[in-house]
Amino acid sequence: MLQSILLATLLFSLSGLVHVSAMGFVMKGVQNWNLPRSVVLLFALYILSAAHLAEAGVYAIGFAFGEYAGLGGFVQEDVDTFIDIFYFSIVNYTFLGLGDIYPSGHLRFLAGIESLNGFLLISCSASLVFTVVTKRANSVA
Repeated sequence: MLQSILLATLLFSLSGLVHVSAMGFVMKGVQNWNLPRSVVLLFALYILSAAHLAEAGVYAIGFAFGEYAGLGGFVQEDVDTFIDIFYFSIVNYTFLGLGDIYPSGHLRFLAGIESLNGFLLISCSASLVFTVVTKRANSVA
């Protein structure tokens, strides 16, 4: 159990660093470029979406490592490629939770942490997009 807690802490921290970097990049871009509001919105959406995919990828690597290290596995017979684990990670990160693939053993703990982290970071992204659009609207008006 201690290994899964350490792995979850590491992945939580790494995904947070990715997200903070992406948010900083968006804020610098918005402040430095004099672009139309629609372009600013698209810029923020694409950068933050790429960050979320990278963060789910970080967790997918963590799940693959955890499975390799014997912390658990996945309950479905044909979860045998990394893309299957990445798919599970995206579904879990976005807290969609389809249930067609689910973890067993201590990887269940990691799945709960990923879902919590995804919720927090997606909420941060929504807040940043709102801030970017409203600041931009107020500065143009």
